[in-house]
Amino acid sequence: MKHAQRIRRVGIISAAAVATLSLALAGCSSSGGGTAPSSNPKGATIGALYLDAQGFYGGIKKGIEDGAKADSIKLIGQNSAGDATKEAQFMSTLTSGGVKAIIMSPVSDTASVPVVRQAHDAGIPVICYNTCITDSAAKGLVYALVTTDQKKLGHDVGIEAGNYFKAKGNTAPRIAILNCDVYQACVERKAGFKSAVESVLPDVQWAADQAGFEPDKATSTATTILTGDPKVDAFFATTDNGTIGAVQGVLATNRTGKTVVFGNDISLQLAKYFVSNPNILIATNGQDAQAMGRGAVQQALNAIKGEKVKNYLTTIPTTLFKASDTAQINQWITTHADGIP
Repeated sequence: MKHAQRIRRVGIISAAAVATLSLALAGCSSSGGGTAPSSNPKGATIGALYLDAQGFYGGIKKGIEDGAKADSIKLIGQNSAGDATKEAQFMSTLTSGGVKAIIMSPVSDTASVPVVRQAHDAGIPVICYNTCITDSAAKGLVYALVTTDQKKLGHDVGIEAGNYFKAKGNTAPRIAILNCDVYQACVERKAGFKSAVESVLPDVQWAADQAGFEPDKATSTATTILTGDPKVDAFFATTDNGTIGAVQGVLATNRTGKTVVFGNDISLQLAKYFVSNPNILIATNGQDAQAMGRGAVQQALNAIKGEKVKNYLTTIPTTLFKASDTAQINQWITTHADGIP
């Protein structure tokens, strides 16, 4: 949750930027809001809100753009950068601009409910990817959710971590966590990881558990944790940025060979760490961000056609990456030479 992962300080978007987006939408649709089912959605306009523009969300963006292009859909995309104010203003502009559907990963599972309701009340279906609003609210307001099995995302790498230490004869490792608990998805990842490790190593010791999902802050937090507790054997990070920060924290404190890292998500930088620092970064469980983006577009097309949703939840499979599998890592780097996961 390359999570997005991704909360920024709330800022005010310029009126000029909103006006520009409004004009763009006006040129794409003459309807004043709301949408009617169409058997042929080609040429329709959909809106997409991104939580970030890098890492995991860069892959989401590419998947959405590729999906829209393949079906001749006009796309209006904006990056909220995790900013609730930007999200609200972008959503208002999209809603009034007459888009036929909106794809988004909400900034907050609770605070974003009003903006989702705004689109719903205007007759515009909302499709969530990666994260969504609370389940109770989503049932009446969201057409579909395309995501990963978040608990499994943490669980699979947790089993790997437990077996890693068991093989080394360390039955009570000290593990610190860099979380992104502001998102429910991240809470589930952490729970999956912890339960999996405990199933292999009941005596595991949980050290620090701190927020660490923004690139610079994650590195600083990991460095501080290791400085204060040099007996930490491993980090688990719930996002790509957190995983990068954990590796950099180990490097900054000269803990190579003493502290290892397990994480979630995959990116070009993480793949390169597998190659250059295989004794630090041991394993991550990666999401297929582009498949998630394409899946969200497909659900948007179904909504525009007026199809009754068959499965509210679409789960995209994950892939476990390990430093020990150099062929797998090199293949991923080759496939993603453009740097987009």
